[in-house]
Amino acid sequence: MKKFSIYLTLQLIALVVFGQSYKLQSPNGKVYASIEVKDGLSYAVFNDGNPIVEHSTIAMKANLFDEKAFSDKHRAAYDSSNVMVTPTWGTYAQLQDHYNQLTLSYENGLSVQFRCYNDGFAWRLLTTFDNEIIVFDEPNRFNLPANCTVYFPEVSGFLTPFEVNYLPKPLESIDKDKFALTPFMFKTPNGELVVISESNLFEYPGMFMQKEGDDVFKTVFPKYPKKEKQQLPGRLHLVKWPQISRMVVKKAEDYIAKSDGKRSFPWRVIMIANNDAEILQNNLVYLLADDPKMDFSWVKPGKVVWDWYHNWNLQGVDFEAGINTQTYKYMIDFAAKNGIEYINIDDGWTKLWSFERVNPNLDLAEVIDYAKSKGVGVFIWAMWNTIDKNFTANLDMFSKMGVSGLKVDFFDRTDQRIVDFVNRLAQECAKRKLLLNLHGMYKPTGINRTYPNIVNIEGVLGLEYNKFSDKCTPTHNLTIPFVRNVVGPMDYTPGSMRHVSPDKFEKSWDNPHSMTTRAQQMAMYVVYHGGVQMLADSPTLYENDSIALGFLSKVPVNWDMTLPIEGEVGKHIAIARKKGNKWYIGCMTADEGHEFNINLNFLDDKDYKMTVISEGNSDDELVKTSVKTKKNEKHTFKVNQRSGLVIILE
Repeated sequence: MKKFSIYLTLQLIALVVFGQSYKLQSPNGKVYASIEVKDGLSYAVFNDGNPIVEHSTIAMKANLFDEKAFSDKHRAAYDSSNVMVTPTWGTYAQLQDHYNQLTLSYENGLSVQFRCYNDGFAWRLLTTFDNEIIVFDEPNRFNLPANCTVYFPEVSGFLTPFEVNYLPKPLESIDKDKFALTPFMFKTPNGELVVISESNLFEYPGMFMQKEGDDVFKTVFPKYPKKEKQQLPGRLHLVKWPQISRMVVKKAEDYIAKSDGKRSFPWRVIMIANNDAEILQNNLVYLLADDPKMDFSWVKPGKVVWDWYHNWNLQGVDFEAGINTQTYKYMIDFAAKNGIEYINIDDGWTKLWSFERVNPNLDLAEVIDYAKSKGVGVFIWAMWNTIDKNFTANLDMFSKMGVSGLKVDFFDRTDQRIVDFVNRLAQECAKRKLLLNLHGMYKPTGINRTYPNIVNIEGVLGLEYNKFSDKCTPTHNLTIPFVRNVVGPMDYTPGSMRHVSPDKFEKSWDNPHSMTTRAQQMAMYVVYHGGVQMLADSPTLYENDSIALGFLSKVPVNWDMTLPIEGEVGKHIAIARKKGNKWYIGCMTADEGHEFNINLNFLDDKDYKMTVISEGNSDDELVKTSVKTKKNEKHTFKVNQRSGLVIILE
């Protein structure tokens, strides 16, 4: 990643003061924050004069200071920055990082840094103590404007797979003490869409939200683990897999974090959009994260043939499909023939807790060698706690095997122990040039900038829920692009080839169906983004649909430009992405159909071939048409409910 400085200005206020008010504006002047040091530290954020977050407090309780420290003598310094950032991979070839900044430096060794962007506001704490810092709590408050709609990602506690529905609720209807994970999204009475999350999470637990008062949420954090125990995840009790058990915290310390006293703490991020579609181009979580400190030029984004979703179900083959050598060779041949970069070997390749006890039906070395001979990489699945039992030796083993990456699963926590493990895993895998796809994992916090070998993160209720739940609804599919995917890559694992209407839906472990159409599943490869994207269903089903397979073999995962066209949370979305000289537009609908009016004013001045992939006469059918078009032409597309559309312009 490269960073090019355009300009930097600095203005210092060298006075030592007690009580003081400050104003910090975005570069375009539309977003501004009012910051006050008086009986603590508080702020309010506005967009075009409209309140986004009203009078809210910032606090931390630690062994070296408490909340009173935020009222002490301090110095204030303003500065600005405008640089261009070049991501290793993502949805843009370049990003502008343009902000105004205010730093309050207290005499006690504590500082608070505020940044105001054209599309948001963020702050973080910094300390310069010689001694170890122990943080007992960080009880920040977010005072939301009255009459907001909150898309409430409710969880029962800190032990969670981070796979939830974001359900719209009036702010006042949410009971006190209700618990939610982040990202946390709400819509103001003026129509602004706001997402609260965090960035640059190191040596610290992840942030949750809890309802405290009528309009107030406070931040809460899991405490540092003292005693852990293996326990089968509740969502898998029904399948009785004793080899899959997560590590749960049975006893915790009285603090949330412990680290060196010279450090920066995670950014608290408020992303602001004037309308729903605008949030789709917000990159603050990425921009606030640290640059990579290693060479990641070797990282190769791509698509992955998955085995687990369809339960290793190959149809019409002359061998018994399953977790065996022949099945994976078939998948490799399929990937090689269709330009798919990777296959995934999921749970079942080992027995119980030992990586050495390989399934006797699977010659793993032969499969990996065969994949190499075909130019196909291999991801291999593992539990995080199994890796951790013999950390260095296990990573060396995977590296020696010749796999391209690891799909690491069932973190289900975000206390500091887990966060430390994830960062250590990313660093050590990078040294071995191993990619990572993290499942059962907390949301992205910009770690994919610091460690671009993390090519995808789950942290979302995805397609797999069709195997055991009815929660993966069309409305859910049209909500997550605006909240979960905004904070970073999202491994929803699209690509279902079997579909039914919601009223006929039945969960099925062996033959899962989606509540969408095949056209919507194709559109997901444009609308959703991540450094690797799964082809979730059976290769034999893709082979029976030349339109689907032709599209999936060519659609990129790494983009040069992203342009939201229109969208409404939980209703519909249209987004354009560019790779090279080719544009892709993905359109999706939820429970109601929608007419998309698309103006091609973003094209270059030349003639284009426009190919449209849309719904046929049934949920499982695709049709493809092509016409000529050019810049500034307008096209109208009617898309049925829970369906989709892909447009390719070349």
